[in-house]
Amino acid sequence: MALMSVKKGSGEVYALAAVVALACMLAYGQALNGPLFFDDVPNLLDNRLVQIDGGALDDWRVAALSSGAGLFYRPVSMLSFAINHAVSGALSPFSLKATNLAIHLVIGALVYFFTLALLAAPALRIHRLAANQRPMVAVIAASIWLLHPIHVTTVLYAVQRMAQLSTLFTLAGLLVFVRYRLRWAGSGASPGEVIAAFIWLVLLGLLAVLSKENGALLPWLIAVVEVTLFRGAWNGQFRRRLARLGWCVFCVPMVVLALIFIVSPETLTGQFLSREFTLHERLLTQGRMLWQYLNWLAVPNIIDMGFFHDDIAISRSYWLPVTTWVSLLAWVLVLAASIFWLRRYPLVAFALLFYLVGHSMEASVWPLEMVFEHRNYLPAVGLSALAAVAIYRAAARYNRVRLRTLVGSILVVLVALLAVRTQVWSEELVLARYNMTNHPQSARANFFYANALFKRAQQGEALGLDAKETRALRVTSRRFFERMRSIDERDFAALVMLYQLDTLYFPGLAEKNDWLGLMETLATTRRLQSSDHTALGGLVGFAMTPPGEASRARVGALLDYFVEHNPHSMRLLGNKYRYLSAADDGRSVELLALLEAAAQNNPHSRQAASFLAQYHGSDDLASTYEAIRQWMRRDSLRHELPVMRDIFQR
Repeated sequence: MALMSVKKGSGEVYALAAVVALACMLAYGQALNGPLFFDDVPNLLDNRLVQIDGGALDDWRVAALSSGAGLFYRPVSMLSFAINHAVSGALSPFSLKATNLAIHLVIGALVYFFTLALLAAPALRIHRLAANQRPMVAVIAASIWLLHPIHVTTVLYAVQRMAQLSTLFTLAGLLVFVRYRLRWAGSGASPGEVIAAFIWLVLLGLLAVLSKENGALLPWLIAVVEVTLFRGAWNGQFRRRLARLGWCVFCVPMVVLALIFIVSPETLTGQFLSREFTLHERLLTQGRMLWQYLNWLAVPNIIDMGFFHDDIAISRSYWLPVTTWVSLLAWVLVLAASIFWLRRYPLVAFALLFYLVGHSMEASVWPLEMVFEHRNYLPAVGLSALAAVAIYRAAARYNRVRLRTLVGSILVVLVALLAVRTQVWSEELVLARYNMTNHPQSARANFFYANALFKRAQQGEALGLDAKETRALRVTSRRFFERMRSIDERDFAALVMLYQLDTLYFPGLAEKNDWLGLMETLATTRRLQSSDHTALGGLVGFAMTPPGEASRARVGALLDYFVEHNPHSMRLLGNKYRYLSAADDGRSVELLALLEAAAQNNPHSRQAASFLAQYHGSDDLASTYEAIRQWMRRDSLRHELPVMRDIFQR
C-alpha cells in the first residue's frame, strides 16, 4: 500500500510538472516574435562582433568579449548570443526569445530539485514534511516560480539572458552545495569530498559571474543556506564552531562594505557623478523598492507591473516621501524578528535572507537604474519555496480545502495573468501603449510609445496607410514626446525627437520652438545618462542629413561642449568622430587633433587608439602602425581586432 501511495504521488508530481511546463510554453510562445528594443539594440542588433557565422575560431573569442557591460564582459552570455546568430543566421526575435524560454524551463527544473533538497535540511526536522510529500511541495514551488508574471521582463527581454544564465549557474551551485551538505550533516565528509565540492562550486560560480556579475553572490547565498537551514550540523550533531563560522562568512560582505564606507567613502560616492541621484538617495529608495518587489511577488498585479518604472519617486530624504523611513524601520523589525525566531521559523528566515542577499548587488551601492522587475529572477526562488510549503500546510490544516483545488486555483490565476502579460509583449506598439497607459507619469513609457508611433508613421507607405493616417500618427507621436518632456525636462531624448519631428514635418512649430537652444541650456547642468548618449547619437545622424544641415554647426558646437566637459567619455568621442568624419568641410585637422587628445587623455582606452588607427587607415602607414601599436598595448584581450583587420583589408 505504501509503495502504491508513493507511485500515485509521483504520478501526480509528474503530471503537474508536465501541465505547468506546457502552460508556460504556450503562454510565452505567443510573444516569441515580439520586439527587440532598449538594451537589445546596442548589445545585440548594433553589435556586429556578436553576429558571426561561426566559421573562424577567433570570431568566437571576439564575440565572447564584445559586451561593454560589467567588469568581465559577460562572455558566457555573449557566446550564447553568438550561437544564436551562427545557428539561425540572424539575431531574430524568435531565436533569441525561444532560447530564453528554454533556459527558463531548465531553471524551473533546478528550482524543483533545489527546493526538494532544502526540505530535507536538519533545521526543518521539527517541521519536516514526509519524504513522499516533498516532491509535491517542490513542484508547487517550481510552478509558482515558472508561471509568475513578474518574470516576463526577464524571459522576453532578450538581453536579460545574462540574468537568466547567472541564475542558472548560481542555482546549480546552490544545489551542489545542499546535496553535499545533506550528506555531511549526517555522516561527515572526507577531505577528497570537500575538495570535489569546492571545485564544483568554483566552476559553477565562475560560469555564473561570467554570465552576469550577480553570480558573485553564490558564496553569500551558500552562507544563507548554512546559517538558516544547517546551522552547523555535521556527522549527526550540531557543531557550534561550524555554526559560528557560517555566521562569520555571512557577515563578511557587510563588514567589507562598512569598512569601505569608513576608510574610503569616495570609492562608492564617486561612482554617482554620472547620475541624477546620490548614493544616499539610491539606498533610501531601494528600501522602499524591496517592499514593492515583495508586493508584486505576493500579489502579481500586472497593471502595476511594467517595463519602465521611472515614475516611482526617488527618496530625497528619510521623510520625502514619508514611506521611506517606514520602509526602512519595517526592514529592521522584520530582520530582527526573523533572527529572533530563527529556530522556530527557519524557512521564513531562509526565504527572507535569500531574497535580500539576492537583491544586494543591484539594490545597494552600485550606480544602477532604480527599478527593474528582472532583478527578482533569482531572489524569488526562496519565496517560491516558502509559498509552496505554506500552501501545502494550509490545505492540510483545513480539511475542507483540497490541495488539488487550492494549487489548481492559484496556478490557473498565474497562468491567466502570465498569458495576458505575454500577449502584450507580442507587438511593439501594443507593448508601448500598455506601458504608457499603466504608467502615464513615466517619461520613458511615454517616449517608448511616441517612438513606436513615429516608427509606424515612417513605415506608413509600406503598411498601406494614406497621407491622413500617417499625419495623424505623427501628430500623436509628437504629443507624447511633448508629454515626456513635461514629465522630465532634463532628458535629451524628447528634445532630440521634437527637434527632428518639427524640422521634418511641422515647420511652423520648428520656428516657434528652439529645441536646440533648450539642449544647449540643459547641457550646462545635465549629467549625461545612457539614454542621453543614444539621443545625441540620433541627433548627430540627423545633422548629417539634408534636413538637418541648417543646424549642423550648432550640433557640432554642442558636441564640442560635451567632449570638453567629459574628456573620458568614449561614447561622446565616438559621436564626435562620426560627426567630423561625415562633415565634408575640411575638418580633418580638427578631427586628428581631437583623436590625438583623446588618446593622450585616456592612456588606457583601447577605443581611443582604435579611433586613431581608423582615422589614418591606409593613407599614412607610419601613423597607422603607431596607432595600432598603442592599441595593442592597451587592448591585451584584442577586443578591437576585427576593426584592425578591416583597416588592412581596405
